[in-house]
Amino acid sequence: MKRSLLLSVVLLLTACAPGREGDSATADRLAIIELQNRYVLAMDYFDADGYAAVFTEDGVLDWARGEVKGRAAIREFMANGTYDLRKLNFAPAQTPDGKEWPPMVRHIITNQVIEIDGDTAHAVSYWMNYGNNADRRKIEWLSFGSWDDKFVKRDGKWFFTRHTIYNETNPNRFTAGQENPLKH
Repeated sequence: MKRSLLLSVVLLLTACAPGREGDSATADRLAIIELQNRYVLAMDYFDADGYAAVFTEDGVLDWARGEVKGRAAIREFMANGTYDLRKLNFAPAQTPDGKEWPPMVRHIITNQVIEIDGDTAHAVSYWMNYGNNADRRKIEWLSFGSWDDKFVKRDGKWFFTRHTIYNETNPNRFTAGQENPLKH
């Protein structure tokens, strides 16, 4: 009995050992999730270079006001403040010592389903964003939606080729009535 248990443990550990095909898929999946997280952090901290760096040179950002094509244009989109949610009637608050406390907006992504096919991938994810206004002790949920993303792996690194943003609070960008984008 002990011998068969030991053999089972050895077989299980061997199946989970690095270098197996499943490891590559797991590494790719984690790299794509990290890429999405880098995108969100760059967006929330208004880092135009970091924001553009997650796209291919010919990548497309498809959002509520249309498409932005190419890494350079995507960088400029972020650098010029086109997408700055702090402009949504947020008023600066005062810190206890009288300094101005700027409003903040943050994004959360969740429910990522990632399908990988060699050096390309497709993902559907949910997103939400929230901010704080005059009362910094409270957050306000602003909007939510989903992403439909296409990726490519180049030189061992994943990039967005197309990032499509749906916003359930925008009648021109909502998904109501559409089929499940992952329906097979």
